[in-house]
Amino acid sequence: MVMKSTSKDWPPAVVTAARLVTFAIICGVLFWGQVVLMPIALAALVTFLMSPLVTRLDRWGLPRVAAVIIVAGSVTGILGGLGYVVVGELGELAAELPAHRENIRAKISDLRALTRGGTIENVQRTIEDISRDVEQDAESEAGSAAAPQTPGNDEEEPVRVAIETERQLLGDAEMLGPVFQAAATGGLTMLLSIFMLIKREDLRNRLVSLAGQTSLVVTTKAFAEAGERISRYLLMQFIINATMGIAVGTGLFLIGVPYAALWGLSAAVLRYIPYVGPWVAALLPIAVSIVTAPGWEQVALVIALFLVLELLSNNVMEPWLYGQSVGLSSIAVIVSAIFWTWIWGPVGLVIATPITACIVVLSRYVPEMSLFDRLLSERPALQPHLSLYQRLLARDEDEAEDIVDEHLARTSLIETCDALLLGTLLALKRDLAAGRVSQEDGEFVQSALREIVDDLPHEEPPDGEAIEPRRTGSVLLIGFPVRDPLDEIVLLLVAATLRHEPCRLEILSADMLIGERIADVEARKPAAVCVPSLPPGDLTVTRHACKRLRTRLPGLKIVVGRFGVRGRTERSNKLLKASGANRVEDNIVDLHDVLRRIARDAWQAASAQERTADVEGQDARPAEGAEGTPEKPEYGGTKLAPAR
Repeated sequence: MVMKSTSKDWPPAVVTAARLVTFAIICGVLFWGQVVLMPIALAALVTFLMSPLVTRLDRWGLPRVAAVIIVAGSVTGILGGLGYVVVGELGELAAELPAHRENIRAKISDLRALTRGGTIENVQRTIEDISRDVEQDAESEAGSAAAPQTPGNDEEEPVRVAIETERQLLGDAEMLGPVFQAAATGGLTMLLSIFMLIKREDLRNRLVSLAGQTSLVVTTKAFAEAGERISRYLLMQFIINATMGIAVGTGLFLIGVPYAALWGLSAAVLRYIPYVGPWVAALLPIAVSIVTAPGWEQVALVIALFLVLELLSNNVMEPWLYGQSVGLSSIAVIVSAIFWTWIWGPVGLVIATPITACIVVLSRYVPEMSLFDRLLSERPALQPHLSLYQRLLARDEDEAEDIVDEHLARTSLIETCDALLLGTLLALKRDLAAGRVSQEDGEFVQSALREIVDDLPHEEPPDGEAIEPRRTGSVLLIGFPVRDPLDEIVLLLVAATLRHEPCRLEILSADMLIGERIADVEARKPAAVCVPSLPPGDLTVTRHACKRLRTRLPGLKIVVGRFGVRGRTERSNKLLKASGANRVEDNIVDLHDVLRRIARDAWQAASAQERTADVEGQDARPAEGAEGTPEKPEYGGTKLAPAR
């Protein structure tokens, strides 16, 4: 029998080397095959952009071919018209530049006047003096080292004659090559886009079929998510950029900046370049206003225009239209822009974000590509509780407290205790059991967590759920740690969630013998006992504690919190209940609700007994107003909110 080896059986070094070699081969194919691959990638993105318009025309009853031709023809006509305007205005700008020499000189003089007598001028003068001294020393050394020349040895150097031929415009391939290449790429891109739009469903089915029937579900989900995300992103980006271009062009025209249409178009196009594009789009009209306009008023107005428009775009338009981001982190956008610019030049810079987003979406469904999802997606690399645990292991208590504060700002106190702090405890317990954490580090993390729990804020109860104080003391609950100090920290979390309830949770020490703890519970007669249980290796000890508690106290309410086993609790719950537990919960939220109901029921029963005793006491007293009648005690009634 022949055994087939898989990549899981290979050594980690071999797997890493294979992945690096594969990545290098892919980069080489992308770089040297850009003539073929670039038009295909551009056509796919243009298809994503025009697909919603074609779909809308399809729903209106227009044939697919006619809808594609109308949309593609409109886009081509708009781009051609804009190109004609740009070329014309660039020619006019180049022709008018010499007429603004005096204005440029005046602006330079103004800038020099601002720096005159200041730090910049002093530094500049010092540098010039040092440079002059160095040049003089070098000339003097060269003059002293030069040998005297003999008159008879003077020879005239021959004059070189170079014959230059007149360049032929049509024969200059260096000038026409880039123009023809750009035109060919644009035409091929539009042609491919037309065919992709016409055969969209057939092309999608063929790509899905490549994955095979076993991966049909994964491939379908990946294509659907990528198509929806990229199509929406490109459409919203086009709307935002076009709106910004129109606003910039209109604003510059009203201010009086020449060639406002050119700068509006450049603002719309350059915004496709992440981060850098808007700044470059703003610098161009600012530079033109400096060159052409007398004074600085127009320059200030142009700067103010761009500041206002960028603020509106970043804080109003983008959050409103995007709804959700493309799924990349900020660092991923910058890195992808650098990578695709290196691979495909300026075109790669424009399409870097959509292509990288497609790769990230695909990596969520293909396990072999999960590295890209972890490195490039906007989702946190670590879950919040793991981030807190990692910072505590690094003994960075300041950042750990910041993580807790940020979580509290987003969620409630109970959810923070359950999702963040309890998750950190579970991670610590697993690492201690596996020997991955030293005893010293474990004790430090425990101590830091105790301090964090002690500093948790007192969250106000919701309206209508507060209980007014009565003469009756609060209901007693006892926390019963079964194994180690980690159980005590869990009980501290539970106690923090019960601060505004009519109860007090007193926690026994884990250093006490289990018999001593059970005797303490028997002597104090609490309303309920809370028994925490943290895996691994907790089930047997917890069952033993429940059996002994049930044997000694048959009527005691025992509530077990067995955490870290969500979805795998049916068998363990049956075992714990058979050992004497009344309730078994797997999270702090549900455990809080159970203890809250027990405390409020006990509080309500005690309040009813108190009211009965008050009534019986009033019946036994003399009538009011009689001599020697004692005064009625002053305390109000209790408003008990219904348990959730």
